[in-house]
Amino acid sequence: MARTTAQTPATTRQARALVRDLTGTPASAPEIVLDVRPAYDFFLSLAGEPDAELLPADREWLEASRASMSDALKRDLRLAFCHDDGCKGYGAMLVNRVAEDPSVRTSADALALVGRLEPVDLLVAGHDADDDAQQALDLGRRVLAGERERLDDALAAWPEESRAMAEPLLRDPDGYLRAIRRVVRAWRERFEPIEARIARFEQRDADARRADLGRLPFSELIEQVTGGVHWTPDPKIRRVLLAPAYFCRPYNYVFAGRDWHMFCYPIADAALDVARDAVPAPLIRLYRALGDESRLRILRLLADGDLYLTEIAERVGLSKPTVSHHLALLRASSLVSTTEAGNLMYYSLRRDRLADVGPDLARFLGVDLARSSAATPAR
Repeated sequence: MARTTAQTPATTRQARALVRDLTGTPASAPEIVLDVRPAYDFFLSLAGEPDAELLPADREWLEASRASMSDALKRDLRLAFCHDDGCKGYGAMLVNRVAEDPSVRTSADALALVGRLEPVDLLVAGHDADDDAQQALDLGRRVLAGERERLDDALAAWPEESRAMAEPLLRDPDGYLRAIRRVVRAWRERFEPIEARIARFEQRDADARRADLGRLPFSELIEQVTGGVHWTPDPKIRRVLLAPAYFCRPYNYVFAGRDWHMFCYPIADAALDVARDAVPAPLIRLYRALGDESRLRILRLLADGDLYLTEIAERVGLSKPTVSHHLALLRASSLVSTTEAGNLMYYSLRRDRLADVGPDLARFLGVDLARSSAATPAR
């Protein structure tokens, strides 16, 4: 899942797009579906976004639920759902399986789904749909079918960025799947008490956006729902799923199959049970994003023009994962937009948003900026 599977910023190629035309759509635009299913949030809460914007009660629930897991379950969780410093294991790819099976709606359905899976299902769900990666996938299938002597060949052919994630599945497929089933079964017991409330959040958000489905142009709808992601329609994509999600806030998680694309987008504050006197999360998010030197430097770079992740990392002298994290926070604060065109992604400064930064604070404080500027300063 992107923040590309896990967050909106994705690994990008260094080649610069020659044409950046977002004005047109294909003759037959993809079908757009508001896909409201608690099963998505079930897996997203399990995979765990460490800095997800949750209500205090849900933050406490998440921390308590993880702490209540046995040491053996925590080992299974790290094996099947987490990799390196983020949760990008094949277990997280179960969201792909949910997207492809409309009957999987609840956490109970999700548990049943996992019980039906075979190791090859995880391999396919978690693999890049690009035809260029077909050799690695074919070798992986042969290893899982019993050709253990092809293991080294399969790992060598696997994309470098996901090789470490694929290795435990290919080395011990049955053990890997058992670990996933143990974790999902245990997590379902913890998630079930909050499921109905999370489903209400999702439904409220979807209901508020439903009128926009027929009113807004395709690209504008995607940008509005995701809070700044420009997505260029691909002729191969027949459906775009928009799934409201709570446990990914404030990020977008992006999933894809052969003929579909899905944004698990962050539920808006208006859909939550937020106290009327609470400080708005977008305001906190905005000033947190601005309170970092590296992020200010990135904004300064983007003021001169659009850039790819690699270009930004080179100019600020930081690693691509670090810059990707900064860009995710800037996008979530509506200061930066991202544009996807095939396998390319670049970042742009949202100049219209800059004019709103001061008024946002003024609205929260109840200050009339026009009147304040006209007032005589105290001496």
